[in-house]
Amino acid sequence: MQPDQAEKLSSELQRIVLGRIESNRLVVPSMPAIATRCLALLRDPEFQTKKLVGQLETDPVLAALVLRAANSAANGASVKLLDQAVARIGAQRMKSLVMEYATHELFQSTDKRIAEAHRRIWEHSVAVALLSRDLAAFAGISEGDACYLGGLLHDVGKPVLASMMLEAERKLGMGRSGWIDHASWIQAVGSAHRKVGTAVATSWNLPAEVGAAIRDCSDYDSNERSCPANVVRLANAIAKREGYATAAIDADDIDAMIMVGRSMLGVDEDVIVRLGSGLKARVAQVVS
Repeated sequence: MQPDQAEKLSSELQRIVLGRIESNRLVVPSMPAIATRCLALLRDPEFQTKKLVGQLETDPVLAALVLRAANSAANGASVKLLDQAVARIGAQRMKSLVMEYATHELFQSTDKRIAEAHRRIWEHSVAVALLSRDLAAFAGISEGDACYLGGLLHDVGKPVLASMMLEAERKLGMGRSGWIDHASWIQAVGSAHRKVGTAVATSWNLPAEVGAAIRDCSDYDSNERSCPANVVRLANAIAKREGYATAAIDADDIDAMIMVGRSMLGVDEDVIVRLGSGLKARVAQVVS
């Protein structure tokens, strides 16, 4: 596809998406039922482990994720029972695991081309989420969970748009011959995914600060220097510098984003280096 055609496609996609949002006709994926039920239980500070385990047992994949997380925790004997796993990792980590599961479902595709693009976006999102939670801790920000969710979901509009484009391809009868190359796909999806991601956050009843982190990752908010959205913006830049980018990057721009973000949050460069050094192994643990 020629550059002018790709640009025209991006503009048209954005026009359609924004029009659907404004007229309340944009259909966004619902949160998986199992995730909704588990999160409803976890919102109660005194939730009953037995009830949560009962829900987990209905979904082998989510149950396996919980057991793996419990067994990867430091200094502990092997855990084989779900109630032991829940007790070990605690409610906050359980919430993150459930959201990881729910979000990852959006990044699945039977189309090989889109599945590969989704894999890179998912790895990037996990990297940003992990960095966001760590940065919040180092910066003394209490909203670590919101930072983690903002990082995990900041690009969630991309797989939703990709699904829309795949459906359009099928309706046009293009089949697997392909109507758009990868670079054009990235440009088209990048043009409108923030609005779609915000719509997903609204549909899933996520906290307002998570929606703010999704809306824009390009500019820091100088009025609320320590807000979760700024944490996600800095984490996004660090992840890209560490190789978790889904498109070509400008190294100078990334370095500038990191420098400004460090100033906003009061984080030293040695902290940034330390977080980046172990990032690859930590991301692999989540996405494998």
